[in-house]
Order: sequence, then C-alpha cells, then structure tokens
Amino acid sequence: MATTASIQGAELVAFLHDSRGDLTKSIIIESARPTVSAPSRPGREAVSSPRRMLPPPAAALLKRRAKKVSGTASAAMGDIEQALKRLGLDGLARRNDLSGSFVVEATAEQIRELAATPGVRAIRPNRRHRNIAS
Repeated sequence: MATTASIQGAELVAFLHDSRGDLTKSIIIESARPTVSAPSRPGREAVSSPRRMLPPPAAALLKRRAKKVSGTASAAMGDIEQALKRLGLDGLARRNDLSGSFVVEATAEQIRELAATPGVRAIRPNRRHRNIAS
C-alpha cells in the first residue's frame, strides 16, 4: 500500500493491522514542510564588534522571510485541516503551528485516509498520551 510510507512506528502499524471496530489511537500528524538550513555568515573574518553580532533590523528580517517562505507549509496544514473536517475530527484535533502538526484520536480507517492526504509527511503514535480510563 502506497499510503503506509507516511505511517511511522511499529506500534501504529500493528494497530492498523489488528484494528477492529471503533477503537481509537492518539496520533500526531506532521505536515510536509520545506527544509530549513542555517544561515551562513558572509566572509570568513572574525567578528569582534558587538554591533556586528546583532541580528539585522526586524523590517529586514520580514523582507527576507517573505521571499523565502513559500506557501507549501501553510498549504499542507490546510490540506490536513480539510481532511480532518471531512472525517469529522476537526473539533477534536489540536493544531500546533510551531511544529506543523495536528494531534488527534482517530480510528484505523481514519488514519489510513489521513495517510493518503497529500500534505501529510508522517503519522506517528502520540506516546505522551495516557489513557484516562486505565
């Protein structure tokens, strides 16, 4: 199955294989995001002036960021959000814009459908989630 490439973790694969009925699993859905590289320092000279060590003004950073940031990250999050709405999970999903992910409890069939969503990079189990019932 081509959609299983985004599903990570033996625990989640076993859940998908052995699932029955309406059992749910807490998962983290990571969106596709552009790769980020650390900025390089122009030249090879040693910087000794504290003023030259300061970051550029905020306006210059905003201009630079506007040129570099493409719509792929926000588009991927939008694709996932639309898939969650289609599956009826949008009310339960917790969105994390900083990491570009959603946390939600979903059934095996819903996880398979989410894995087929174009904006999904990875789906992994939420290991920090504790079952309240036990």
